[in-house]
Amino acid sequence: MSTLDAAFDILQCPSCGEPLSAADGGASCANRHHFDRARQGYLSLRAAHKGKGAPATGDTPEMLEARERFQAEGFHDDIRAAVLAAVPADARGWLADLGGGTGWHAASVLDARPELHGVVLDASAPAVRIAARAHERLAGVSADVWTGVPLRDASVDVVLRIFAPGAAGEVRRILAPGGTAVFAVPHADHMRELGHGLKLMKVPAGKAEEVAASIPDATLVSSVEVRQRVQLSVEQALDAVFMGPNAFHQDRAKVEKVLLEWQAPISVTIAVTVVALRLEA
Repeated sequence: MSTLDAAFDILQCPSCGEPLSAADGGASCANRHHFDRARQGYLSLRAAHKGKGAPATGDTPEMLEARERFQAEGFHDDIRAAVLAAVPADARGWLADLGGGTGWHAASVLDARPELHGVVLDASAPAVRIAARAHERLAGVSADVWTGVPLRDASVDVVLRIFAPGAAGEVRRILAPGGTAVFAVPHADHMRELGHGLKLMKVPAGKAEEVAASIPDATLVSSVEVRQRVQLSVEQALDAVFMGPNAFHQDRAKVEKVLLEWQAPISVTIAVTVVALRLEA
């Protein structure tokens, strides 16, 4: 049985909340809502939500390529290590990576925690196409987790939310008793140097503290700050800008022109807090 087939034990219909089961060509629920299974191996659970507009489309292939290059250079290795350390060594059951993109963090956790199976949920179909192949115990699901997470109540033992927005109430709903939620939250000065001369999106201060208090009945297990200075080439700085939501608001040629005026290497701050919360069993 594939990991995606096994994941029907925890998946629910994004339209009505009923449990999903495998059906010809995909999945369906008791209310006859049907969802397609792509030939690339992921399940599409994209659905319109009343009053919330069309589902988000997520990151583009160009954004994913920029992020993969940046990660391959090792700039996020300390963040990945902190995320892994926050997952209990004896974790078992299901891991859900919300807004997990290509499954880079989820695959790392699964490598180190052999009793876990995982599912990446992300609005970007190109991302979950990659995630579906990232690890043998990882499934990919295309879903807009900002409007709702298509997982059953108390069905997940580990939740990851790395740089991804989302409602804390949904994390609490899907987390099983004894489960752990791990968040990676950027600081206000995260990559702030790239904003000089560029109108980049700003991170509000105090986000880590807000996340630590976001599930009132959970216990704060750890809060670890990852802070370092990295030296970037112009191409690496471009990837840092265009691997995230700034890509939707910036012109690459204009950003490159500004960066070329700076003297490389470009010194940039990486500042992230990894927060772990645990529910009582």
